[in-house]
Amino acid sequence: MLPRSVKKVLVWHRGALGDVLLSGPALTALAAHYPEACFTLLGAPSRLALLAANLPVAAIWDSQRADWAHLFMPETRLPERLLKLLADFDLAVIFSPQPRPQIAARLQEAGIRAVRWLPTFPSQEQVHVSRFQARHLKEWGINPMPGPFRLIMTPEAQAAAQVWYEAGSGGGKWSLPWVALAPGSGHRLKNWPLANYGELACRLQAGLGARVIWVAGPAEAKWRGKIEVLASAPGQHLLFDLPLPHLAAYLERCQLYVGGDSGITHLVAATGGPAVLALFGPTDPQVWAPPGPQVTVLSCARRCAPCARGREIPCPSAACWEDLTVAQVYAAAVAALGA
Repeated sequence: MLPRSVKKVLVWHRGALGDVLLSGPALTALAAHYPEACFTLLGAPSRLALLAANLPVAAIWDSQRADWAHLFMPETRLPERLLKLLADFDLAVIFSPQPRPQIAARLQEAGIRAVRWLPTFPSQEQVHVSRFQARHLKEWGINPMPGPFRLIMTPEAQAAAQVWYEAGSGGGKWSLPWVALAPGSGHRLKNWPLANYGELACRLQAGLGARVIWVAGPAEAKWRGKIEVLASAPGQHLLFDLPLPHLAAYLERCQLYVGGDSGITHLVAATGGPAVLALFGPTDPQVWAPPGPQVTVLSCARRCAPCARGREIPCPSAACWEDLTVAQVYAAAVAALGA
């Protein structure tokens, strides 16, 4: 069980974007359980900043700073700076796939009286990440939050999105809907072929008069030239490597989003804005799909899919993508838009 009275909570979460967002319900439940507590988030600031409006966040610390390396070195004494930073926390929650006993011991050495590990995803079970984490919270005496997690947008990001859409809407022959395509992810085998996205963009424009927004970031750096060529067609646009709070606000205003099992797909679903077509090949949507009533999962029909267990994808080619055609995705897009 957790301590009854908590004023300061340290959250260790160094996961990828999708992992952070899938932990949103657990973090919200933790904040509701301790309504007077302030949270300090330790991980990648660019990702954790998305949660700043949803949680009572006092600070966001970058886990890549050299000081935090001492948590991995049990034979060294913790620097005074870290001891002062950590001494006032009542509770630390470590989100990670595997237990971190060494880090937990170091945090306790710094004076944090309660340190708990919350596994971020199941290694063997076929259960959704959010339900998996909620089950652990119940064991701690914390009630899970009902409904899907919804990001709260900052006014600055919303204003920037409004200006961008107003500028992009004027003067052209292309009309609504706005459709965002995000072809990349953190693993190449999770990606529906880029050529399929290109054909889908053409069909969306020809059949629905859509404006197409291509979304890319560091994970798609090798493809940037190809994506820029696709996005150079009339009525198509490219958003490359925007700050995540701004990207969320931009994509919230779309009518439809199409992407794979990626952090950006989870980001868009968490806005609660557009209809989302989430394309799944070797990974399991029953574990990883973004939650929400506006999300439609399109899975490959091949018997061997999904083959991934945890993070591992054993298939060297992800041949299952051959069974998810452009015609199928286009038909789902038409249905999602009510066109």
